[in-house]
Amino acid sequence: MLLCAAWLLPGLVGHAPWKGGDGEHFVQLWLLLKSGATPQSVSATPPLYYWVAIATAWLTSAFLTLADGARLASGLFIALALFFVARTARVLYGPDFAWAAALTLLACMGLLVRGHELNAATAQFASAAIMLYGLATLPHAPRSGWALGGGAVLMLLAGGAAEAALFLLLAVVLPGVFDTYRSAQARRGLAWGVGIALVASAAWLEYLATQAIPLGRALNLQRWVGEATLRPTFYPGILGWYAWPAWPLAVWALYQGRRQWRTPGILLPAGALLGLLVLYAFDTHPGEEQGLILLLPLALLGAAGLFTLRRGAAYALLWFGIMLFTFLALVLWVYWSAHDLGAPARLAARLTRLGMTNVGVFRPWALALGFTVTLAWVVFLARVRRSPLRPILVWTTGMTFSWGLLMALFQAPLDQRLSYASVGKVLAARVQPTECIQTVQVRSQQRLLLAYHSGRMLAPADVGCNWLLVETRQRDIEPHIAADWVKVWNGARPGDRSDRFHLYGRR
Repeated sequence: MLLCAAWLLPGLVGHAPWKGGDGEHFVQLWLLLKSGATPQSVSATPPLYYWVAIATAWLTSAFLTLADGARLASGLFIALALFFVARTARVLYGPDFAWAAALTLLACMGLLVRGHELNAATAQFASAAIMLYGLATLPHAPRSGWALGGGAVLMLLAGGAAEAALFLLLAVVLPGVFDTYRSAQARRGLAWGVGIALVASAAWLEYLATQAIPLGRALNLQRWVGEATLRPTFYPGILGWYAWPAWPLAVWALYQGRRQWRTPGILLPAGALLGLLVLYAFDTHPGEEQGLILLLPLALLGAAGLFTLRRGAAYALLWFGIMLFTFLALVLWVYWSAHDLGAPARLAARLTRLGMTNVGVFRPWALALGFTVTLAWVVFLARVRRSPLRPILVWTTGMTFSWGLLMALFQAPLDQRLSYASVGKVLAARVQPTECIQTVQVRSQQRLLLAYHSGRMLAPADVGCNWLLVETRQRDIEPHIAADWVKVWNGARPGDRSDRFHLYGRR
């Protein structure tokens, strides 16, 4: 549990919204709070994640910024998914496999960054874990239908209506494959699960209809209907690194269970994985965020494969993890030396060219935190005991250590590099609070993030403003500006070579 907490907390708080998915979801949240509207009526993403993010931001508003408080929602959903994937593994394979599944999930490379940013897909991730638990417990637990149906409703609220339908279809098919799913208890649980899902979903959709919310947006159908070209190989193509090291363990589990494949421990996660891959072949907007759900069945299969791993393969995975993460630590410490001590000088000069601020300025707190994290890694390696869990325990701890060391040594420089806070400070210093700024060619996300950081109103088309902000991209020529404007500043985020901002004042 301490390891899970150490994985979750670094990078979850302590920085401004970063460019990319983190900034995109923060902009959606900020617009909701400014307008006072409900998430289901404004946001293009269904509301579950934003409800929780607003709640965590409000509960922590006394000591955390809006972005940090909202980002805790991602941590809550990741923790929920870990809990239910462990419970599912316990049901499918036995008590010894619970931590194996949770550790295998945390070890996946694709979860590391996506699990530490404002990310609405984490709500679907947790909902899918709940539904898988409901599927696994149908023959065993009288209340399994509540997990299956409740998970389906949460999945609908999280924007995964298609995924919820897929898991419910899998639940209907399972009795035709396994005798245990044809018991009276399993049938009763299935009926309760499907009934809860249908009744609650119908009530929710009826409510949205009274609010004039289009059905397509309520079901998130824009993912499956559009003019974009389908990319059916996107998700299988990223799994090689995204699901490492879960997928080699999962392949081994499938190979080991090839003669007894008609067992819930093999067929249930394998069927869920195959169904998701077929479904996502029709996703018109594929992305890494959505691929999080694929990690759940792979983690379950990986846990099953871990305990049958041969000694040579186990030692190879173990020592590869030790060498990889120790090497990454050495690299990070060399970069810290260049950043804080200015040596080696060539690397320090390169960091300066890349836009890192305060190169050559010693930061004692970064050194103390980095030393503490590194010492914890060394102590762990010295004390870890032999067990079937040891290879994946080393991988998960190594991922946690590398991420924690990166955040300890470089979170502040990365915050300067990846956020728009520095540009927002310039605008706040040059433009009076009562003034507005007209924007030209400034994209929506950047405009709203700059408005948040500067506290100034940025309008895409307001000829009454006394200030003008123009954005140019790499190799773009600055547009012709009328003679009644004079340039007072131009700049960009530190190290950003693609986007540049030009501030003009009215003569």
